Amino acid sequence: MNNTTLALFPLPSHILPGGKLPLRLFEPRHLQMLKESFEQDKGFGIVMEESTPAGTAGRILPVGTRVKVTDFYTLNDGLLGVTVLGLDRFCIHSMTTDELGLRRAEVEPLPNWPSIHSDFSDDLLANRLREVFDQYPELDELYPDKQFEDATWLCQRWLEILPMPIYEKQMLIAKQNSEAARQFLRRLIAR
Repeated sequence: MNNTTLALFPLPSHILPGGKLPLRLFEPRHLQMLKESFEQDKGFGIVMEESTPAGTAGRILPVGTRVKVTDFYTLNDGLLGVTVLGLDRFCIHSMTTDELGLRRAEVEPLPNWPSIHSDFSDDLLANRLREVFDQYPELDELYPDKQFEDATWLCQRWLEILPMPIYEKQMLIAKQNSEAARQFLRRLIAR
């Protein structure tokens, strides 16, 4: 993927390549984003947005993930639900907002983190993540093909689900590989 323009879906959380996330789409701008992602066959971007004390939209952080829709369904409240799959990371260069409030950005692709085979020092990360999947069946169902032997996959899933300040998360996500996240997570989970 060369530099391209993507519609953005800001969230207080994040998804990384290989990750899956269910979304509720109901605003006209969300439906426009979905329409464009199919017409142009390039997906859309999920980015982290800082929350403000007033609960209004805040600053969009620069590193996001391009996603594609893998499933559609109707939610109990009648709204459209989709499941997205993280494809690749990107960095935002410039951003605009249209009359619907849909944000679009010119983005530069970033290489995905290389896969790293897990070793014995990753056992705690893998075992605790197995426990999380056992406790949350809805999360477990998103990943029928879990890759516990891949340290990068482990780190990406942990960064998606851990509640932590978005700037710290963004700093780890922006790295060229998973090593900083791996060291951080090993220390955190060992506590």
